[in-house]
Amino acid sequence: MDNEKRMITWCRMWNEDPALAYGLMSDDCAQWSNRSADLDTVIGPEEQERFVAGYRARHVNVFSPRVFVDAGDRFAYLWDVRKADGQVLTGIDVNILKEDRIRENWTFVAERRCEQPDPGSEAAGRTDPAAIDDLCRRWVQLRNGRAEPVTEVVTDDFHLFWGAGPDGDAHGPAELAHLIERQAESNSPAAFTVHRQPVVDLERGHIAFLWTAETGADGASVGGVDLLTVRSGRFVRGWSLTGTRPFRY
Repeated sequence: MDNEKRMITWCRMWNEDPALAYGLMSDDCAQWSNRSADLDTVIGPEEQERFVAGYRARHVNVFSPRVFVDAGDRFAYLWDVRKADGQVLTGIDVNILKEDRIRENWTFVAERRCEQPDPGSEAAGRTDPAAIDDLCRRWVQLRNGRAEPVTEVVTDDFHLFWGAGPDGDAHGPAELAHLIERQAESNSPAAFTVHRQPVVDLERGHIAFLWTAETGADGASVGGVDLLTVRSGRFVRGWSLTGTRPFRY
């Protein structure tokens, strides 16, 4: 099974058939959700099948994958979920494989749906690994309050989707710089660091990485994720979702 099929099958597991967990998950597969601790104790496919069956008895939700990021031993993707009341939310999953099975999974659900269309084929194309590394380093600097030179990092038509609400969205370098400056001037700006290894898809020009932000003077932290698309050596699209709790692993 390739990673694109794993992405589709993972959504089908939640949508229609909990038993698909046996072909997807390692026996010690662990999961983490940005909103609650419900999945913390669900380890491996047997427990997953029981959990999903119970979840589907209470919730009639349909998950649909959107933007795919494939790095071989790890993959990530943007998705939408349609709830029973018709509300649609956007989310991101990040996965790490072990012996052809998903060993670790992180799930993030935004407060709203990203209405922007997904990037088309013009955003794809093989990207130099060194250029990707440099872009990621610059992006982290931006997230930590360094707004200059933002025009070297994002395109003129860059769009950032902020999962918590439209106040964090940014269109173009000027709005992104203003957002970064506004966050840096807050009373308790977050200290942003990359968590684990980024998921880098050189063929598609897509990147996803987990991050941790210290949110207060007491050192409390939350986990988050950014998914970014590269075009012509700069980021053209970005999605950023923040959790309400720290990572467990």
